[in-house]
Amino acid sequence: MEIRLINKWLEGKGIKALHLLQNTKASDYFVKVVFSFDNDEDWTAVVPYKYRRSGLDINTEKDVAEYLVSIKPYFTKEIRKEWKKREWAKWEEVKKNVKNPEELVTIDFFKNLLSFKEEVDSFPDNPNPQRRFQDLKDQGYTISIYPIGGRKWGKMLLPIPLNPKMGYEVFTPQFKSRVIRLFNGINAYEAKKTAIKSLIPDHKFSEVRWDEDTKGENPMEMTDKEIIEKFQLLDNQRNQQKREVCRKCFQTGQRGKLFGIDFYPVGTGEWDKSVPQKGKAAEQGCIGCPWYDIEAWRKAVNEILKKAR
Repeated sequence: MEIRLINKWLEGKGIKALHLLQNTKASDYFVKVVFSFDNDEDWTAVVPYKYRRSGLDINTEKDVAEYLVSIKPYFTKEIRKEWKKREWAKWEEVKKNVKNPEELVTIDFFKNLLSFKEEVDSFPDNPNPQRRFQDLKDQGYTISIYPIGGRKWGKMLLPIPLNPKMGYEVFTPQFKSRVIRLFNGINAYEAKKTAIKSLIPDHKFSEVRWDEDTKGENPMEMTDKEIIEKFQLLDNQRNQQKREVCRKCFQTGQRGKLFGIDFYPVGTGEWDKSVPQKGKAAEQGCIGCPWYDIEAWRKAVNEILKKAR
């Protein structure tokens, strides 16, 4: 992606692209721009063109330019004012009926973001601020989070239409219990029973490669076979570790290893370039990665060891 080419397509549109930014932790990509208006103040914004939460995935300079033109009207002073009034009214209603104190913390985060300008350190002191940003993103808000130098990160709420509520799939207690029961409480990573309270049903197919058509519900009507094909059990630490491995694979094309062992029963350590990067068809490229199905990988290793005896 080149700023020069984006600006070529933006000529005469009252928009200037300044530079590109990337949040490698979230696999999100942004362009910093200035929107200019005839009878209004200029407005600087950091706009995503690849944003995993909403499924936004723009790949050419022309398409980036067209997207920027399409959202420019939302950044006028009047529209920002109306958006702020409308969305804050929703949170005022929440405050009236709030029962969980944690919801108030999220409300404070949202209030600080309503300037629509870059925020750095002006957030309530909280040991887990990323959880608050995730809560807001889950509700459909577009929040750009990007590096600004050193270890600092800029955060900017954009006054654009809300995305469909994405987030990670939520399991009912009944469904979670059923999955744990089907796997006999066996932690796939440890290959042994683990305390039930620490176990999480993990999607074998990583969320980083989903698109808007991939996410599905997990009804109790799923068959046992469907559940076993779709999930494995991990504790929270390994679940987070797997997410990081899958994110790195998505960004670099390097598939993960387990215990440092360079072995893939299907494929190699390189992502198969003939397989799509995202969407249901991308799952084919995950097969053979040890993290995709840890138990299947373990069985493949044991088969080789058995034959070598």
